[in-house]
Amino acid sequence: MKKLLVLVLALCMLLSVMPALSLAEDYAITLRVEMYDRSIAGFNVEDCWQLHYIQENFGDPNGIKVEWVPASRWSEGEVLSRWLQGGTAPDICMTYGTDLLQQYIDQGGVRPLDELLEEYGQDLTDFLGASVLQYGQFDTGSGLQQYYLPARRIIVATQSMYIREDWLEELGMEVPENVEELHDYLLAAKDANLGGERTIPYSSDLYAADPFYGWIYQMDSFIDYDQITEEDWVAYAEMHYLLPGAKEAIRWMNTFYNEGLVTDYFGIGNSEQTDADRVLGLDGFWVGNWDVAWRMEYMYQQELSKNVEGGKWLACDAFKAVDGPTLHETYTAAGQAIFIPATTDDETAIAAIKYLNWMASPEALYALQNGEMGHTYTTVDDNGIPTDLKNIADVEDAYKIHATDGAPICNGYYYGSDELNYAASANGYPGYTEEVAHSLVVSNTGAYEPITFTRTIQSRVDYGTTISSKEGELLVQAVTCAPDAFDTVWDEYVNAILTSGGQQIIDEQREAYAEGAYRGFYPMAD
Repeated sequence: MKKLLVLVLALCMLLSVMPALSLAEDYAITLRVEMYDRSIAGFNVEDCWQLHYIQENFGDPNGIKVEWVPASRWSEGEVLSRWLQGGTAPDICMTYGTDLLQQYIDQGGVRPLDELLEEYGQDLTDFLGASVLQYGQFDTGSGLQQYYLPARRIIVATQSMYIREDWLEELGMEVPENVEELHDYLLAAKDANLGGERTIPYSSDLYAADPFYGWIYQMDSFIDYDQITEEDWVAYAEMHYLLPGAKEAIRWMNTFYNEGLVTDYFGIGNSEQTDADRVLGLDGFWVGNWDVAWRMEYMYQQELSKNVEGGKWLACDAFKAVDGPTLHETYTAAGQAIFIPATTDDETAIAAIKYLNWMASPEALYALQNGEMGHTYTTVDDNGIPTDLKNIADVEDAYKIHATDGAPICNGYYYGSDELNYAASANGYPGYTEEVAHSLVVSNTGAYEPITFTRTIQSRVDYGTTISSKEGELLVQAVTCAPDAFDTVWDEYVNAILTSGGQQIIDEQREAYAEGAYRGFYPMAD
């Protein structure tokens, strides 16, 4: 009897460990995936609803253990560089720092993806499309190869111009459609002190990391397209201020500044003051991202409504060209870069593409971006689009998600068509859906994608930081100098840019045009 009991106990012990052994054998591969850690309270990158969903619906059926490897969003470039240098990078990495990535591509540290995509990534390829995939293709000596997968950017709009609709009504003026009409409005707002004694008709500060960000709409509306070619458009990519006619947009800013129509602290880093002025109702016009007036982290409109009865921001296009085209630069349709390091073995690389291919399915993408009904949202419209997606802070910890990071093949919510995507974007701003939709229309009118290159522009690597700094100097000095000194100041600082590496950049980008080593197109081409 004792022997039988011992045997039974031994058998029970064996059976009790069998599931664990079987489970361990089920996971033939461990797939490590980089995931941004944005330090969101209650959201655990390594143990969250999205990861559980992925494991249950992709990992378990394919015998793959999926792990998310956290990297601080705010220092991801440093973390990624350290991983790549040390050979410890996750099997799937993502970054917005494509200059860094291109260096590792040149050094052979990134796995080409063409064969993997052809065999295991057809759904992913279809979802991204050729126009997006081209941004991850590079020529390292044996023709174009796919080295990274650009996320598909759903909303490509960049900026809008914002004007006080209530000020226009008070002045009895229409929405300005060109710079002369804008000038009239700014002068009238100043004379009427519509924002009080500290009225700021045109609020404008400087983004030091990219000084001409926020100026491209204005400059493009003044370019004399009869004097430039497609080759010039490519050669002067990111340097439109050097194209014929563009400096006249800056001359207008000089006029505005000298007439007291522009922020008196222009050129000085003072974002907190700018934010305060905007919500207190002092400002009458400014340029910013297409949705920033209604974003929760800024709440320019929401706070303005509290501080000024009837105060309202309206998206407009006040720099339309009187004669000629109205062009609006957008983001490229490609967002962040997703890639597989060369240190990842072949079997795991196949698993990585299968993972991203599965993510491109409508069911998986919908779940990863929207979460679970009853927790992250409770209602949907007739198209199945959630109408009340909760802020992550208002979701139970066990169901918190981060839509963009958890589904990195997609920058923005995707619901199957541009029309539905735009509607969904507007739904994200309750109470302001019409205003947001209008801003999207303004930003996408005359849209064109900026030029990028399929090989390293070495002179930009060598001189880019210096050029950016000198562009900031050019803007500050040209905007704030006396009107009769404008041309002299402009020529002086442009010359400093050209002799500090700017001319080398232009020449090298002209060479890249001749080689066909660029992406994008000239919007004025016949």
